[in-house]
Amino acid sequence: MRSTRKIIGALLVCTGLWSTQVVAAPECVWPDDKTLEAILPVATDHGSHASGVVFAHNRVLTAAHAVDGAGQFFVRVQDGFRKASLMLIDRQNDLAVLSVDTHDITPVPLSMGQPSQSQMVWAVGFPKAQGKTTSAGVFQRNRSGALHTSAPIDSGQSGGGLLTCNQGTYQLLGMLRGYGAYLSGDRYVKLQNHSVSVAAATIQRFIGSTYQ
Repeated sequence: MRSTRKIIGALLVCTGLWSTQVVAAPECVWPDDKTLEAILPVATDHGSHASGVVFAHNRVLTAAHAVDGAGQFFVRVQDGFRKASLMLIDRQNDLAVLSVDTHDITPVPLSMGQPSQSQMVWAVGFPKAQGKTTSAGVFQRNRSGALHTSAPIDSGQSGGGLLTCNQGTYQLLGMLRGYGAYLSGDRYVKLQNHSVSVAAATIQRFIGSTYQ
């Protein structure tokens, strides 16, 4: 979905005269390759497959439930999986930080602003240990630090990135935690256009200023 192009006016001084130049602000159309490069597959020795986000040099954010209880951790960087170390874990907020050589991948900065109703978002991760998937949606509500959006996700995308964009710059609005479901009889049925993420503000409190 293409966002509305914003037009801003800039006043220039030229030989003592004021003139007006119309400048187009960068568009937020779809996450660029450089941003998407920071979303990586995560795996463990107990068979778990998830996703992760490079948020600082050699640091990958992922979901605690995907790595909790494992003895070995791996992150696929470029063409192969690299062994990682578990640095931090917060089971209550479902957050974990892995230390791994991320090479020259540019980290995704955290979004410091509050999301607005119907703000465009993109959910990025690796569903079912397959290829990287990006889905678009809109922010719906914040329930006690849990961001609900219409961007669909699947199993394996936990730990991936919920991206937002501000004048062409993509930021991490949250970390994908799970998808919505409802109980039908004795089983849960997945909601097709619903995902829940841990808010950037919660992530910021978790990692503190150590990696900023």
